[in-house]
Amino acid sequence: MEKKGRLLVVDDDRAIRKLLERIARRAGFEADGAKDGVEALEMLDRADYDVALIDLMMPRLSGYELVQRVSTRKKRPIVIVATALTNGDLASVDDTLVRHVIRKPFDVNAVIAALTDAVKDLHADATFAVAAEPAPAAPEAEVKKEGEAEPPDPLKAPSPC
Repeated sequence: MEKKGRLLVVDDDRAIRKLLERIARRAGFEADGAKDGVEALEMLDRADYDVALIDLMMPRLSGYELVQRVSTRKKRPIVIVATALTNGDLASVDDTLVRHVIRKPFDVNAVIAALTDAVKDLHADATFAVAAEPAPAAPEAEVKKEGEAEPPDPLKAPSPC
């Protein structure tokens, strides 16, 4: 199976972290796990991740703080939040930084769908970057508008004599 990207799962609940890692691997990701935000930052310093699946409620460094710190990185992963919090609790999460929210207890298909969307986002970003590069400019002498007549060649023009 072709690898779709590299995922960092951050959750203080070991059973949930391992389950999410297993789901991600079956969906085609390379997956690593971190038990809290501090360990996640250390792992982000050592390796590049395409996607980070982050629990919000964790000891030492919360998911809220981790999302903020991830957003300041030069090479930052797409962020997916996994949480049991209500919509009101999520209001403080910056939705410009978080691409998806997965509710706990989560449905395996919802996790796979969020990961699949993240991969599409990765490819869309890469395609956009390539498309955004300017095309080489054509020399002005060679540019001819449709329906425009060729200018006369001074070397072939009849002499006035």
